[in-house]
Amino acid sequence: MTAKRARAERRVWDSGNRHFVATGEAVEGEVSELEQLVDKLSSSAGRFLKGPVPWWWIVAAAALPGKALIVGLSLWRLAGAVKSRTVTLGNDDLQPLGIDRAAKSRALTSLEGAGLIEVVREPGRFPRVTLPAPAAARQRTLKAPLGPAIGG
Repeated sequence: MTAKRARAERRVWDSGNRHFVATGEAVEGEVSELEQLVDKLSSSAGRFLKGPVPWWWIVAAAALPGKALIVGLSLWRLAGAVKSRTVTLGNDDLQPLGIDRAAKSRALTSLEGAGLIEVVREPGRFPRVTLPAPAAARQRTLKAPLGPAIGG
């Protein structure tokens, strides 16, 4: 029996045209080894977290249960990549972090309940999430209670 061959090519998001474009990086191999081939493309090598992410936001998300902080940081990464405070959070965005759709849903509910994000849900669609505006971040920072003095 002849092994089937496959070719996988890495693509990156072009925010100007709002679609994926080929990078020219490609690997070929047997279909049975496709998962290992795709790992060779180092898909996360081009990903980054664009800031600034307000510290109060990180502290508040870290206090929430489950994967809320990881999902929240993924939202900030997406917002920086598409240069918009409103993003659509698909399941594939969280797959490299090992977060399934149920954990994503629980995390979004926690973040929304804490007032850290706004979520619009429509049946059959991925949720549209809006992060706080910079003005809201400044107001939140100013309204945050002061902690104990350090050093006496």
